[in-house]
Amino acid sequence: MMRVPSSVILGCSLLLGCSSLPSFAFTTISLSEAKASSSSSLEATKSLVWLTGHEDLRLNDHGGFANALLEAAANNNSNNSDVKNDDTKNNGCHLIVPIFVLDPKIHLKSKSSASVTRLYNCLVSLEQEIASLTASTSSSASPLIAPLVVREGQAAWVIPSLANEIKAASCHVIDDDVVSNMRQSQRLTCQLLHDMDVKVHRWSNALRPTAPWAASDDEEAAAIMPSFFPDYCNIADTLPVQSCKNTLDLYSAAVASLNPQSSSSKEKTMIKSERVPSLSKLLDMAQSVTSSAVNEFRSAYSTAEPYEKVITDKWTTERGAQKALQEYCRDGKTAFSNKYFIASDCAVSGLGSNIKSKYAAAAARIARGAPTPSEGMALREAPTRCFSAALSLGALSARDALDAARNRSPITPPLWIGDGKMKTAEGNNNNLAGLYPSDNPLWGRSSEGSLSDVIEWREWFRLLAERSLLLQERGEPATSGGEKSMAGDPRENGKVNYWRWKDQHLVRYLTWPAGKDYDSKKHAPAMLLVHGFAASAEQWERLVYSLREQNTKDGKDTTPPIYAVDLLGFGHSEKPGLSYTQYLWESQIVDFSVEVMDATPMIMVGNSIGGGLSAGAAASLGKNICKGLVLCNTAGVLESPDTYSGYTYKKREGATTQNDDIRSYTQAAMEGNPNEPYSPVPILGGNGLDLFGTGIIKFIYPQIEQRLSLIYGNRIENADAAVTYAIQQSAMHPGSANVIGSGQKLAPNRPLNEVLLEIDGGFHVLVIKGLDDRVSSPNVARSRAELFARLNPEKVIVDSIEDAGHCPHDESPNKVARSMIKWLATLTEDSMTMKS
Repeated sequence: MMRVPSSVILGCSLLLGCSSLPSFAFTTISLSEAKASSSSSLEATKSLVWLTGHEDLRLNDHGGFANALLEAAANNNSNNSDVKNDDTKNNGCHLIVPIFVLDPKIHLKSKSSASVTRLYNCLVSLEQEIASLTASTSSSASPLIAPLVVREGQAAWVIPSLANEIKAASCHVIDDDVVSNMRQSQRLTCQLLHDMDVKVHRWSNALRPTAPWAASDDEEAAAIMPSFFPDYCNIADTLPVQSCKNTLDLYSAAVASLNPQSSSSKEKTMIKSERVPSLSKLLDMAQSVTSSAVNEFRSAYSTAEPYEKVITDKWTTERGAQKALQEYCRDGKTAFSNKYFIASDCAVSGLGSNIKSKYAAAAARIARGAPTPSEGMALREAPTRCFSAALSLGALSARDALDAARNRSPITPPLWIGDGKMKTAEGNNNNLAGLYPSDNPLWGRSSEGSLSDVIEWREWFRLLAERSLLLQERGEPATSGGEKSMAGDPRENGKVNYWRWKDQHLVRYLTWPAGKDYDSKKHAPAMLLVHGFAASAEQWERLVYSLREQNTKDGKDTTPPIYAVDLLGFGHSEKPGLSYTQYLWESQIVDFSVEVMDATPMIMVGNSIGGGLSAGAAASLGKNICKGLVLCNTAGVLESPDTYSGYTYKKREGATTQNDDIRSYTQAAMEGNPNEPYSPVPILGGNGLDLFGTGIIKFIYPQIEQRLSLIYGNRIENADAAVTYAIQQSAMHPGSANVIGSGQKLAPNRPLNEVLLEIDGGFHVLVIKGLDDRVSSPNVARSRAELFARLNPEKVIVDSIEDAGHCPHDESPNKVARSMIKWLATLTEDSMTMKS
């Protein structure tokens, strides 16, 4: 019978919202009884190492294992000393129990097959690594680390129960994640352990634990941590990076401290474990906890990333990631890219799926068009694609990867216009290559510099996310604009949340709750808002305020739930060194819709490029999920309905890759646009793209405030300090130059004529057009409004606003909200009801 302290049962029941407890047998005991029963003169002292699946699924340079081994050595030495003085004292050794709690709602729900497979690979590898490490212990001694324990359920129930079961004295667990479901699980579980008098030791993967924000408590950290990347670099450049902890050395030292007369037997180390489930079982579990709407969608559509199978098969275990790191550092970025990132493997997805991905196909188009794979990739794309999944799972230590870049690679001399390695590393034995967070090369990036940037950029965006969440938890504004003075029309601040796209790259999104009187069966569906170029989710706060104000009548608030997402490369989302295409962003929107919004029926609202991307994502999601579109001064190819004749392409004489069987732009995108091949930049290549992006930023940055005054010319008050700072801050994030330079890699666009009206029977569309658009020009705005009006009057409604420009939702939020509510009321019940 399992003996569980009553406070743990009560805490789990209340905080997890359980009306009943798990259906296995247990006996409640008081905390004093649990504490009294936990001492035994002959039993080992036990520590838990809780493995969450968030950056901690490895052995080497693992703070939890390292600290537990130090604790074990100290405990064993103390016991040995006591035994010499009194042979009646405890002569049991210290036992470390690694535990992974498989929570289907955190680790499996709505996850792709690739994500589930990578988790499986990582867990099986870790299980083997632990077994291999403990096998090195002398047969005359007790094992110091128990085999990996795997149990299914919620950590807030499983971990305290196991702690009580084995009478654990301590638990080592990584610092809180920034993704909300894991963050809540960690905090609740640690609190319950604390209530049981189990010592909880938190550890961190932070590169610079001596930084002022890392060495402070949460309240001070939020105030100290800079929100502007150049300010962060001024501090981070001067700080040492934490050295890696060698788990094998620590284990050997702890084993050496064992008392040879230890009485603990192997039987005493046996702890119930469900072991790592088979991959087929994990995939079945994932499907069972995922909604039918998501499962149905995933069975027919793929957003697989480029090189998905290569990454999954080779680099998502500790040994695989270490082998890749050694090879990358030894051979260099160019040779590594040309060996592993070949065009024929780019669009091959895992688990034998035959469903094609436009995202992977667009990357394959670039790879086919480049003379070599390395010449088609962004400057930091090879290490980004190779190591991001392993870093997120924890199969690879960020500190180890950074140390490899700084100290274990052949040092490339600074390139022609400077590779960023302009500061001397003289006297710094922990940074032989002279690499720093502030490195901002104009021309190219070395192999070791590219790897360093991958690690440093991830660290910055993680810290920025942590800062935002700490501010929010203190009740302070958590967005960029919230730090500055606000003017103009009122805003409704959204709640800041984070999600990892592809379980690799942090994405910020804002949420606004449904009104207290909202009924999904009677009122408009949820909304997903997608910003334009250089903007962010914050730019929708004024529209949300107006929507709620106008949806509230006679004290009843019927506003639907609203989401706004930062596209990768903008706002507070990461800017990984990938080749950005429209199909990367469309795939992000699609994945957000099914993983975060759970394929909830919704209306998608987009501005500028966000409008074009929303239209493409809607066509991918289908009308069963996307019930309609609102396009505010949208970008995208729009052809006259008088001349539009479907898919056409210019035939190239002598070409061998043309496909005359393609009948639509969507089919062409699925095939990687074989009739419109990619042509790299002559002579300058990828270095030139980053140089171009850097030049654009340096030219535009001083003009941001002035340009906003033109864009918001009819409501200048709304171009306030908050809007300005949000754009300035994002522009200075690392990776911005690559996002801009990637514009040269965009695949041919699918015309709005096709994606709006020819797929899935066509969508209901509201086109809101600010006619005083000073980005495209007022003449172009009027011309496009007229073209939209002629597309299909039964499906496409156009509302032109004379005194609004390129961002009507933020310049004239009241008018846009009024137009949206009026349009939503015209949609029939059939068009809004989800198919059973």
